[in-house]
Amino acid sequence: MSQPAGKIRINAGTHRGRMIDVPPGDVSRPTGARVREALFNILQHIEPGVAESTVLDACAGSGALGFEALSRGATHVTFFETDRDARETIEDTADNLDFMSQATIKRADVLHPPVNRTVPCDLVFLDPPYDSDIAANAPIALAEAGWIGASTLLVIETRHSSPVIPETSFNVIDTRAYGDTALYLLNYSG
Repeated sequence: MSQPAGKIRINAGTHRGRMIDVPPGDVSRPTGARVREALFNILQHIEPGVAESTVLDACAGSGALGFEALSRGATHVTFFETDRDARETIEDTADNLDFMSQATIKRADVLHPPVNRTVPCDLVFLDPPYDSDIAANAPIALAEAGWIGASTLLVIETRHSSPVIPETSFNVIDTRAYGDTALYLLNYSG
C-alpha cells in the first residue's frame, strides 16, 4: 500500500482526537471537520440517531464518516469502496482504532451494490465524487439491494452549487449548506 496522503482527526466520542489516514491520490475527499461536526450534531436530534445504529458508509474514501459514527456509538459500519488503496487505508485505520470487530470493508460499487442479506441499515452516508451522477442514482440501487429501508436515514453530501438528490422514492427531511458543501437528509418512502 502507498503512504497515506494525510490525516484527519475524529471530532467526538470514545476516539475523540484519534487520527484517520487519508488514502493516497485523488480518490478521497474527506468530509471536513466542520461539516462532520455539524452533521453529527444534527443527527443527535433526528431518529434513528447514531448511537446503537448500523451504518453504511458508501463511497467511503477515508472512512471518516463511518469512523466518526463508530466513535459516537454506532454498533457496526459497513464501508463500500472500489479503490484498493482506500480499502487498505480503511482496514489499517479500523485495526489501529480497534474497530475491526465493528467494521466490514467491501469492494463494492454503490451503483451496483451487493445484496444485503440482513436488515437495512439505520443510517447511510453517501458522499460520492462531486459532479457525478452517483448521488442521484445510488440511493435507489441501495434500496433495491436491501441496504436502505423505511426507517433508514440517508445523508447525501454534494457540492452546494450543483445539488443532486434522488428523483423518486425519497423525501427530503432537511438540507444544510456549509461553504461549497451541501448536506441532504432523506428518508425512503419506497
